[in-house]
Amino acid sequence: MGRRLALDRVRFPGGNTHLGLWLDKFLKSSDKDDTESKRALIREVAGKREPEEYKAFFQRYREALEAVGAELRTAHTLGRLVVGLGGEGVLETSITLHRTYGVPYIPGSALKGLASRFAHLYLEGEAWRRNLREFKRGNAQEALFGTTEEQGMVVFFDALPEPGTWELRPDILNPHHQAYNAGGQAPPADWDSPIPVPFLSATGTFLLALAPAPGVDPGAARPWLDAAWQILSWALKEEGVGAKTSSGYGRMNLVGSSSKEGKNAPGAVAMSAELNNLLTEVRSLSYRVFTDFLRKRALV
Repeated sequence: MGRRLALDRVRFPGGNTHLGLWLDKFLKSSDKDDTESKRALIREVAGKREPEEYKAFFQRYREALEAVGAELRTAHTLGRLVVGLGGEGVLETSITLHRTYGVPYIPGSALKGLASRFAHLYLEGEAWRRNLREFKRGNAQEALFGTTEEQGMVVFFDALPEPGTWELRPDILNPHHQAYNAGGQAPPADWDSPIPVPFLSATGTFLLALAPAPGVDPGAARPWLDAAWQILSWALKEEGVGAKTSSGYGRMNLVGSSSKEGKNAPGAVAMSAELNNLLTEVRSLSYRVFTDFLRKRALV
């Protein structure tokens, strides 16, 4: 308790402060019901910038990617982004921050998983399907994303924010009917009190990088790189990456286009006509009939 009381004299210094360290160590109350301390911590971290050293690191990272033959593109957030919301931390919520520089970033594994899932759900042909129960994948899934035994043709690197373009912002979850959702007997009612839960989300421009896997000939990897970029472009814009994508979080616009738009990739990367029609129909719906539409299409 004495250590907690000592935090009352500590003020956020700004400048070169490591935001992840501040978020993890400077919660002023250990009481799990003290929501004001949690809100105060979120407010302290939100809006702060990266340390000065990050600019030099980012430039070195970019040069290192180019040195291994990676292709670079940028992706802009179309709203809020939160990766690692369910991660371990002192709050009920979390966000993935760089261990050294405290900036938000998107792990390469998250981008790869997003692309693999999108290909499985929406691309034409059995080559893109995957059966997780039997640990089987179609030929295109195996070639592009790999298996537990063999690497894929393409490496997905961590996406770091460009210096000066990103921001952490305060956000809030506002669950209602906690007792009912926890399995209680009382039905949900209008007089139930919401329980706000603060968390951090991010905006900004991120540097994405893909490269041929080690030992893979660049010429052989070319169609797969094109396919990966096209799939990522669709997936980031339509599905989103990270948490709360069903609420619109995680949508991004990938800048730039692949040289051949994936047309030479085995398996013929093409968004199915069914998905195109579904997206057109969804965009024309009123929010008042959206739930009925989902039930009709057996999507919920």
